Amino acid sequence: MPALWTYPWTLEREGLETACERLRDHGIDALNVASHYHSVRSMQPRFPDDLFRAYGGGCYFEPGERFDDLPIEPPVNRVGSWSDPLAEIVDGAHDHGIAANAWTVCLHNTRLGSRNPDYRIESAFGDAHDHSLCPSHPAVQDYFAAVVGSIRDRGVDEVQLESIGFPGAFHDHGSQYGHDKRQTVTSDAEAVLLSQCFCDGCRSAAASHRVDLERARARVQDLIRPSLADPNASLAPIEDLREREPLVDDLFEFRATVIEALLERLAAASGSTPLNYYAMEAYGQAPSTLPAAGVEPERLEAHIDRVTALCYVAEAETAREHIVGLERVVDCPIDAGITLDPAVVDGPEQVTDLVEGIRSATDGRLSIYHHSLLTEAHLEWIGNALA
Repeated sequence: MPALWTYPWTLEREGLETACERLRDHGIDALNVASHYHSVRSMQPRFPDDLFRAYGGGCYFEPGERFDDLPIEPPVNRVGSWSDPLAEIVDGAHDHGIAANAWTVCLHNTRLGSRNPDYRIESAFGDAHDHSLCPSHPAVQDYFAAVVGSIRDRGVDEVQLESIGFPGAFHDHGSQYGHDKRQTVTSDAEAVLLSQCFCDGCRSAAASHRVDLERARARVQDLIRPSLADPNASLAPIEDLREREPLVDDLFEFRATVIEALLERLAAASGSTPLNYYAMEAYGQAPSTLPAAGVEPERLEAHIDRVTALCYVAEAETAREHIVGLERVVDCPIDAGITLDPAVVDGPEQVTDLVEGIRSATDGRLSIYHHSLLTEAHLEWIGNALA
């Protein structure tokens, strides 16, 4: 079941019926539709008269009573004349024999963070970041359970989760920031420690865990201060710090319990609709990077039906390594995604090699990034690779 990631506004611009017919002609039989998404400014090269579209973070469905008693209100994005874009797309895709999956970006959302400052992540030094809500807050878990439940109500074939883990401090979207600037904090370990959240929600959630959050916060400050004073200071990798520093290890174990609780809520909200997790967080796509965001791969399978390995790479062998790496730590079906970004893939032969390499490594589903960004040439590459 080859799928394309897509945006609602591109389907509306092309015409849903026309888009579905064209995609079926090129071997595509599923759409991964942005349903709850971060802010974006996207170029759609197939429509030079409508080249750029910009939308704030929010949902592409009409919120209902699930949100009535929640403190977090869903921002709604309108698309053309569609009153409920996701419902329109699901019904239209199904009419053409195409599956419709809900691409659901969770915690990473500047619009939500700026509108709900009480639920933002907060660093060990007290800096709050608009670009993500903290999953330790029950209200945040309630909100995303309502999102998933509302998406399920539209009859999607699968709910696909992105950004369920604690975010990095250096990833933002929105109109209230400029370019990211820093001349220190150059290692992954430094970035991870500066990204640890110590908000009120974390303090409340930590009360029932063995972690001493205040001592852990002080220890994180001590570990990062040398890097703030000297650009040549260095920290051991996070894995080594967890072995040497019990407080750091307790902190990451606490993060994992929070994310597992969030996943449990989302799985209950999705009901019988399958739940898929995109295995990528702020620190990368490799399974070894996920625990830094609180995502312990071995804990996924109790709540997730499928996992997608994001193989945004140039070589088929590297893609296979991504898939095999996930298979070692997650006991559930593994799907795969590739990108046609010209910085990664430069021609049709490479696309064909990637598709064939992935098919030799897994019988899971293949998704391709990204319908809205494709040129006509890219569509031909896809059709030939899938033939």
